[in-house]
Amino acid sequence: MSFTGVGGGGANQEELDEANEKNEDLEKEIEELKRKINELQEGSGGGASLAITSGIDVDDDDIEGFNAQLGDLQKQVDNANDELRQEKSEHEKTRDELEDLKSELEKLKQEQTDLEVEYDGKIKASTAALVAELEIKNKSLDESKQRIDELEKEKLSALPPDVAKEIQLLQAKLAKSEKEKEDLQKSSIGGNAEVEKIKLEIATLSQSLAKEREVNRGHQENLKKKMAEKDKQLKEQQIAIEKKYQQREDENKKQLKSLEKKIKELSVAGVAMKPGAKGAKGGAAVDAKTEKKLKLLQDQIATLKKKAQEDQAKIKELTDQLKDAKSDAFGDKQAGKKQEKAMKDLEKKIEMETKKFERELKKANELEEELKTTKKERDSANEEVKKLTAQIAALGIAAEQAVELKEKAEKLEKEVKELQAENKLVTENFNSERVLRKKYYNMVEDMKGKIRVFCRARPLSGSEKERGCNIIVNAPDEYTVSVESSRGLKEFQFDRIFMAENTQEDVFEDTNNLVQTAVDGYNVCIFAYGQTGSGKTFTMIGDRDQKFPGIAPRAFEKIFEVIEENKSKYSFKVYTYMLELYNDKLIDLYAKGKEDKLDIKKDKKGMVVVNGSVILEASNHKELYGLFEQGSSNRHVASTKMNSESSRSHLVLAIIIESTNLSTGTVVKGKLSLVDLAGSERAAKTEASAQQLKEANSINKSLSALGDVISALSSEQSFIPYRNNKLTLLMQDSLGGNAKTLMFVNVSPADYNADETVISLTYASRVKLITNDASKNADNKEIARLKDVINKLKSGENVDEEVAS
Repeated sequence: MSFTGVGGGGANQEELDEANEKNEDLEKEIEELKRKINELQEGSGGGASLAITSGIDVDDDDIEGFNAQLGDLQKQVDNANDELRQEKSEHEKTRDELEDLKSELEKLKQEQTDLEVEYDGKIKASTAALVAELEIKNKSLDESKQRIDELEKEKLSALPPDVAKEIQLLQAKLAKSEKEKEDLQKSSIGGNAEVEKIKLEIATLSQSLAKEREVNRGHQENLKKKMAEKDKQLKEQQIAIEKKYQQREDENKKQLKSLEKKIKELSVAGVAMKPGAKGAKGGAAVDAKTEKKLKLLQDQIATLKKKAQEDQAKIKELTDQLKDAKSDAFGDKQAGKKQEKAMKDLEKKIEMETKKFERELKKANELEEELKTTKKERDSANEEVKKLTAQIAALGIAAEQAVELKEKAEKLEKEVKELQAENKLVTENFNSERVLRKKYYNMVEDMKGKIRVFCRARPLSGSEKERGCNIIVNAPDEYTVSVESSRGLKEFQFDRIFMAENTQEDVFEDTNNLVQTAVDGYNVCIFAYGQTGSGKTFTMIGDRDQKFPGIAPRAFEKIFEVIEENKSKYSFKVYTYMLELYNDKLIDLYAKGKEDKLDIKKDKKGMVVVNGSVILEASNHKELYGLFEQGSSNRHVASTKMNSESSRSHLVLAIIIESTNLSTGTVVKGKLSLVDLAGSERAAKTEASAQQLKEANSINKSLSALGDVISALSSEQSFIPYRNNKLTLLMQDSLGGNAKTLMFVNVSPADYNADETVISLTYASRVKLITNDASKNADNKEIARLKDVINKLKSGENVDEEVAS
């Protein structure tokens, strides 16, 4: 549909506005002329009448022509009004046609709604009938199923539980299949009904749409023709109106120019008449005629002004009518657009319904295929149920026996679980009681004076890892160590077990109580035993840089900590001597090259003393550690294949702690002996040199003598061979004497040293059987004074008589 003719009204509107402006200008000019005429009437006087009369007489024809032109303009305006009225009537007819089209559309919509209501009523009625019939069938079906279930329960109650359970599972599967089948049938029926409904709706909508398309197509063609004609007529009218207004404007301009010319002539005539009084009488004769002509001219001007106002009103009316025509045309265009949009919506709806129908049809086909598959599965399930029912009938007796056996098995299984739980509880109680028993036993043995033995296993060394050795030493608990030897698993019981994960702090924590014992006046000995390279020196002294200090450096600090705690009650003196047994020769490590004869003796209390040894005093733990470093620098060490810093001698460090009670004067003397024994060696493993072999023979000899002493003590023989070696003489108060003794047996965890490990642990087990008679070394004040006098006299010193008495 085209509206190009109506759209050209914008240019016409501009031309009408220009015409209005020109009319306003004409009105202004007319007012100006009227003002000038009034001025002339007031100021010209009688003398001007003759000139005016003569001027008017000359231009009467112009005034009559001007009136004729005004009449022609009036006729043209009337003709334009007639044309506008005709155009308006044509627009009314077009509006009526559009209203008819709208009413037809409404009628079609109403018919469609009535059809939908009618079909909905029919569908609801048929649906209600089908639902009622379905409820009756479902009710009868439920009764049948209930009866079948009762019969099945009676049948299953006579069967064994397992068989009955299996049949119930099969029946559940079958019921599920039946339910799925019914759901599929229902969905298929519903889908078919929905498909038929959609088909009917599509057919109805298609017919309605075709009719509406035909009607709308005819209306659109008529509208196009009428709008084209109207556009043509409007263009012609606009051109004619523009031409008329242009002619009228030109004529108005000519008339205005003519009037201005006449006014000028009258003005000139009036001025010329002022000097003389001639013709006064004749002027009076023509005054009436002049007045009449002036009045006629004023009336013509007023009429012209009135006509101009009417023309302006007509122009405004025409403009309004033109706007109405534009709005009507725009409304027609909007209505046409709405119809087109409605048509497109209907087409889109039909397309959507078609797609929906196709989807529903596809879904219905899929449901039919699924229904067929379900039927096949149901038939196969029925066949399987029949076969199983036959088998159940044949296996009834076996099932009863199986039930009995199952009950027995469950009963036995329950008993086994109870026994396992009881056994676990007993085992846990046994382990805890065993640990406590060992702990209490060790405490009793310690109170009896038994030598305490600690076992320590080091980590694998670098050479053992390179050799690919395996760990054979384990600790089931903190008092038991087991070794996987070539002769089977061997277990040993000791007072404490330290494995590779235990630190130097852990080792000293169970040892530092002996330091307090030494300060209290007892003879205390701590020594380490084991094969070479087993970690004895690391346990007793620590590493070279003292990042991991051993028992000796920690004992030094502990001694002076205890002294500091008790200095308000006692006065203390700390002395030390340091010896080594190298190649059966006793050497004083504090002697600085002097080789005085050293004799090993026992005092009246049974404490071992070494006459001739250098005894040095220390006032704090740093001085004591400095003396120890001084002596250690003189000790014999060498490198072997088993140990890069192998001790080639036995080291004995004795620390004598003398305390005097400040209140009673009682003197108590205790001794802490720290012994680092050299390790036993096998020449085949150490690959020692000739000198080292000589040292090894001496070490093994002294250790053998120590073993004889331990064997004699453990078997409670009457003769103990202490004098067989200087080592046993030095340790005679620690083994079977009056000392509280702690032994560390150090072992290697590698399978490469399995034999040496078993020998060391066996050796330590014998030591554990030895009992010492520990006693406190205390003298009263008088005895201590007399001993001091005797010592001074022996050394050749002078003694005061007062002191001697």
